[in-house]
Amino acid sequence: MPFAKNNPTSPIKSFLAHHLAKVVALAAFLILSLISMTIIYQNYQAQQQRLIDYSASLGQTSFNSSQKSLALTARSIFVSAIFKDDIFKLMAEAYHGDESVRAQKRQELYLKLYPTYQMLKHDNLRQLHFHLPNAISFLRFHRPDKFGDDISAVRPSIVKANETMQSVSGFEEGRIYNDFRHVYPIRYKNEFVGTVEISFSVDSIFELMLDNHVEYSAILLNKTLIQHKLFSDEMHNYETSAINDDLLEDKEIIGFHDSHSTIQPEILHQIDASIRPQFNPECDTCSFITQIGSSYYLTHLFALKNFLGEKVGYIANYHEEPALKTLKKSYLQVFAVYEALLVLISILIFFYGRNLLSQQEALKRLANIDSLTGILNRHAFKKALNEQVAQSRERKNPMSVIFFDIDHFKSINDNHGHLMGDEVLKYLTLLIRDGITHNDVFARWGGEEFVILLPNTSFTVAQVIAERLRKRIELQSHFNFPITCSFGVTCLRQNDSAQSLIQRADQLLYDSKHLGRNCVTAHE
Repeated sequence: MPFAKNNPTSPIKSFLAHHLAKVVALAAFLILSLISMTIIYQNYQAQQQRLIDYSASLGQTSFNSSQKSLALTARSIFVSAIFKDDIFKLMAEAYHGDESVRAQKRQELYLKLYPTYQMLKHDNLRQLHFHLPNAISFLRFHRPDKFGDDISAVRPSIVKANETMQSVSGFEEGRIYNDFRHVYPIRYKNEFVGTVEISFSVDSIFELMLDNHVEYSAILLNKTLIQHKLFSDEMHNYETSAINDDLLEDKEIIGFHDSHSTIQPEILHQIDASIRPQFNPECDTCSFITQIGSSYYLTHLFALKNFLGEKVGYIANYHEEPALKTLKKSYLQVFAVYEALLVLISILIFFYGRNLLSQQEALKRLANIDSLTGILNRHAFKKALNEQVAQSRERKNPMSVIFFDIDHFKSINDNHGHLMGDEVLKYLTLLIRDGITHNDVFARWGGEEFVILLPNTSFTVAQVIAERLRKRIELQSHFNFPITCSFGVTCLRQNDSAQSLIQRADQLLYDSKHLGRNCVTAHE
């Protein structure tokens, strides 16, 4: 005891040791906090990027599919309404007549097709435009007072149709509007007498692009290009984009997909202002996140190319993305738990790992499963299809595909409501799933369209299966109204790719539609 009493260094060492422990503990806390913060934030960024990439992929796929759908619609309009002897005869008489004859034939043509034009306008037909050879405007139904001008300098699609005598399709800017245009040559008694253009506004694309978000869309076009082509008195249809001064926005495009949209003009202005400093004119597909208040908005810009393959602007898609808010909230909560329970590092690792796996599983399910029907979505099906095609080639096994959709599904929604439409989709899924084997890959392609991949199944057997499924649906008594489906059946050929196989099955489905629906069209 005397030694302790007379040794003044003992309490000093104790004091230093006590504070050194605090310093070490604090240093350990800071180091572990830095490590955990880095890991969690990187994980948050990776999940956020996966969500953005998935959303952009869906948007791009929908945009491409919608363009194909418009091309089929234009072809149908041409065949049913214009490909007629009396229409072609009027164009031939106008071609060979003088100005007075042309005026008369122009009036006759206008009166003959005006009712059809008015009806098709409700389906977003924007232009029905007839031209004489050498790209001379003959009759614009949207501007019947403007005719006789040579549009070859601004409409290369017309020039190409004149040169090749073949139909031409694609996006193109014009003297008045920019549209998705479909130009068809007109021949009367084996003589080329002109062309006709069937054009749809970009609104048509926006309406066909399926998405569960409340969203807004716009088209942004190169200012120099528009100023070069447009009639000077039509420039009022455009305004400079807030994203970039070299882009013009078409004001006539109705960008809201929902009358209750939360993306109002003031919100759009704030989003565009946040994108402006980040925008790179060289990008083809670029995405931006904007936080306004407690809401998160995701904006995609998809490169818009004309029929020559030249980039002429962008399709802009804005939508509120609640998943980003959820992701951010989850990130903050996990970080708070890490900081608060750092002393219990083993328990912390357990909860973090469980939370990480749960989030990854939710994202995986979101990426592969259709939320309404519970079967695979298009993304997952394409992956399975690519794998199965490679396996079938390697093992030299047969493989078939059945493509089908519900006939007159829009009428079911209109007459019985969208909730009933959802019930039909879910019941049909159960009906089909009970009619195929566990080896078959069943997926929702989009909307009311479904696809079945039949591994190790010959073309003949696939036809039998499709007919059995068609009959099974036709005879259902679950609903008090009839439900039928149209089917397309094909099998894997030697030189097929996954894409060509699906495209052929899809075309066969459309053939069934043209044959009257509720039937199976098969082609080996």
